Order: sequence, then C-alpha cells, then structure tokens
Amino acid sequence: MKKLLYTTFFLFIAQVHYAQGDLCATAEPGNGTLAWIIPATPDVEDSVYIYVDVSQDPNCDILVGSMGPLYLWTWSPAQPDSKIGTWNNSGDDARLEQVDGNIWRIGMIPTEFYDVDPEDVYEKGFCFLVKKEDGGTGGDCSAAGGDFKTTDIHLDVPSPFALERKVYSFPDVANDDTLYTRLDDVFTLFYDNSIEEKPTMQNVEEVFAYIRITGDNGQTYNVSPLSQVGNNPDLELTNEGDGIFSFRMIPEEFLVDVLPAGVRPARFRFQLITWPLCGTDCAVDGDFFYTIGCE
Repeated sequence: MKKLLYTTFFLFIAQVHYAQGDLCATAEPGNGTLAWIIPATPDVEDSVYIYVDVSQDPNCDILVGSMGPLYLWTWSPAQPDSKIGTWNNSGDDARLEQVDGNIWRIGMIPTEFYDVDPEDVYEKGFCFLVKKEDGGTGGDCSAAGGDFKTTDIHLDVPSPFALERKVYSFPDVANDDTLYTRLDDVFTLFYDNSIEEKPTMQNVEEVFAYIRITGDNGQTYNVSPLSQVGNNPDLELTNEGDGIFSFRMIPEEFLVDVLPAGVRPARFRFQLITWPLCGTDCAVDGDFFYTIGCE
C-alpha cells in the first residue's frame, strides 16, 4: 500500500473530467434525488455507498413498494460479471439493502468491485439499474412489459483530489480536518504553487514545512523550532515540477524522536514557508490542520 501511494499520487492531483459516455447515453441522471453516492466526492479506493430511491424513477414505478430483495445491474465503468451474476439470477455481491421504504443502497470499494483503476471511475461514473433477482423476460418496466427493473441511471463520481485547492492531502480529509488513516501508513501533503495568489509566494523554488504536533496528552511538540526549519532537510518539500510541492511521511516513523515515549500524535498543524524567514511575506497564508480519526 505504501509503495502504491508513492507511485500513483499524480493520479490524484490531476484535474479529472467525467462524462456520461456512450454506454450510458440514454440514462437518467441521479441528481441526488433518484440516486446519489456517499461520500459525495469519494476516494474510490475506499468504501462508497450508492443510494437509489426507486419512487423517484420518472419512467418506471414497478419497484415502488417492493419488499425486495433488489439487486444492482451495472455495466460502467466496467461490467463486473462475477459480481452481478446473470439477468435472471443476480449475484449476492450485487444485493442491495433496504434503508427506508423505497430507498435502497449498496456498499462497495469501486475499484475492487469493477476491477478498474480509479481514473476509470472518475471519468465514466456509474451506469446501472436496480432490478429484482430475476430481471424478467425482456421489454419495458411496465406491468405488462415483462421486466422488473428501474430505468437506466447514471451517476457522476467527482474526485476529491480534482478540486482546485492550494494545499491538500492524501489521504484526503473528511469532516473538515479529520484524516481516516493509520499512523504507520503514508501521509502526503501537497502544495500547488501554480495557483498561489500571494505575490510574495509566487514562483518559489523551495518550500519548507513548519510542523507542530498535539499529542494525545494534550501537549504540543515541534519537529524543529521555527528558527531552524530551513536547516532541517527532512522538512523541505519535494519540488515535483509544474508548481507542485509535496511532503511525505509515515507519522510513527517520522515522529519517533519528536514525541516522548508513549505519546501518540492526535493532531498536526502545518505552516508552509520559504527560507530564509522574512515574516508573513515568506509564508503561505493559513495554518493547515489534520486530525487523526482512526488507526
């Protein structure tokens, strides 16, 4: 996992564009009413829920009030035959759970469910319908039509890594500043100087991280004092080119000589600066906080 994070992070800083595509050209957009995803801007290598309210289908009400079971039938970003089974006998991996009345959902890790790369999910989104275990004999979804399914549905999958943010991280934050990550996994902080609006910080060649850590004992610790940050090579961000700078660490290894024995990090506070110090003109505006949410 750590090696993967090192070698593929460029994927997540790219501006990703998604389109409905030929495979879903006639589908109804989810629009947050017929269908939606949680999280709204998901990391598709982590858990994602697809929700469907069958009562909001503008073309078909045959599944309204159904007691189930209902199943996902999907064909994009890829057709996962081993998961969805056949039209007349859906697979267990595609079974939805009833949330409330006509609202159903299925949880998955999209890259694993579809066996695709993350960019495929962000580009194509989800194309799918919801059906009974036996979808029927073919035809439309009217009572006489012979099929027991919703209309085709398309959901965009916006990437959280494609948002234009000057400072961001991987893993990305949830709930304002919480990182759902492990202390023995890789954390990467990115700074996009190409969109820097502060004149004194534009087109810089070197950037350093001034890091303060709040331990689980409530005390604050510095990796290096502010006056010494530029003399610590471990705090220099890597210039990736095109204005992108990155700082990587495995927290439990990086902080082994910073925190007292038995103290674990609970919150990070980053300031990004140039060297030598010249006051606020040599700092990216704002402090950037990251709270450890789980291990």
